[in-house]
Amino acid sequence: MAQPLLELQDLCVAFDTERGQIHPVRDVCLSVYPGQTVALVGESGCGKSVTALSILRLIPQPPGRIHSGKIMFKGRDLLALSEKQMQHVRGKDIAMIFQEPMTSLNPVYTIGDQIVEAVTLHQGVGTRQAYQIAAESLHAVGIADPLRRLREYPHQLSGGMRQRVMIAMALSCQPKLLIADEPTTALDVTIQAQILELLSKLQRQRNMSVLLITHDLGVVAENADVVAVMYASRIVEFAGVEELFDNPFHPYTQGLLRSVPRLGAKEGRLATIPGTVPNPARFPAGCKFHPRCPVTRQAAASAPADRTIQVRTGEETFPVLRTCAVEEPLLRQVADGHWVACSQVDTYAAAPTSLPVLQHRRQVNAAFVDPQHEGQPVAQELGK
Repeated sequence: MAQPLLELQDLCVAFDTERGQIHPVRDVCLSVYPGQTVALVGESGCGKSVTALSILRLIPQPPGRIHSGKIMFKGRDLLALSEKQMQHVRGKDIAMIFQEPMTSLNPVYTIGDQIVEAVTLHQGVGTRQAYQIAAESLHAVGIADPLRRLREYPHQLSGGMRQRVMIAMALSCQPKLLIADEPTTALDVTIQAQILELLSKLQRQRNMSVLLITHDLGVVAENADVVAVMYASRIVEFAGVEELFDNPFHPYTQGLLRSVPRLGAKEGRLATIPGTVPNPARFPAGCKFHPRCPVTRQAAASAPADRTIQVRTGEETFPVLRTCAVEEPLLRQVADGHWVACSQVDTYAAAPTSLPVLQHRRQVNAAFVDPQHEGQPVAQELGK
């Protein structure tokens, strides 16, 4: 079995605030293999971007710091490297595409200056050759007349072209791992499809690994090999993409899938998950999803009184299972290649606790079937 390119081992990130220390990322275990695309999924505020920034050690210090855990890349712990050593890792070995290209690109420097800076730093070439590499990078991401674009400023480009520039900058040094943090945010649907197809093409050509951070399950269905679902600072489900769409175990994952709009659906309203992601400064005890979980509510309705506890959320008070409100479940392997952190899954109690490691590659053109939606291929619906 091949070794993971990237492996997060019990990663915890802390921030010091006026109200005390908060932990937006807790005990995160995640592996990415060479050539694999792993999607990190969840609502805003779940800790996805903080996890990504931690990998590159870009958490602002203070107030943030990596509290504990390891970040293993090609067999060495990035947390043990000096800042100077990390500068050689950023861009050369691991590159990142940020959410908003207009704020990520420096408005007072030309496109060429910004790409050339990264190329000369990591590849040790002269300025002339660096500009040639920059032009080739722009051409590779589908930008016409790259020599002219190198002389332009970010505000002279459209949103889609700025995002392509960010991709060209990230890939100009041939990184082994690309972290794509919401790469299609604020882009229209047509441009989104073009950007994602471009990333997929470049990944295949370079056998590059991708950590794709998104809340768009359509993007996940079309692009991911493995999916890690994150909620309130922890990974709550981990599986191959086909397995996750066919058999979502965690109530949060089920809620995310139900909330996706579908072509031809006759329902008048989209299904929603009640409530919001809790603030890290005010995480509830036990399972962090229990105040929003329909499964524990339903089970508590018929459970003996001594097995339930009253929970108040907003203006509503309702019973949930005491186990869910008191004990926070750990990730357990409930099926072959499928991990979940939910005590209400039938096979959870007897399942072993193990690290989520999955060297899985998706079936190209596979149809992921949603059993709750008339047997239609989820990937086909979500991708349109």
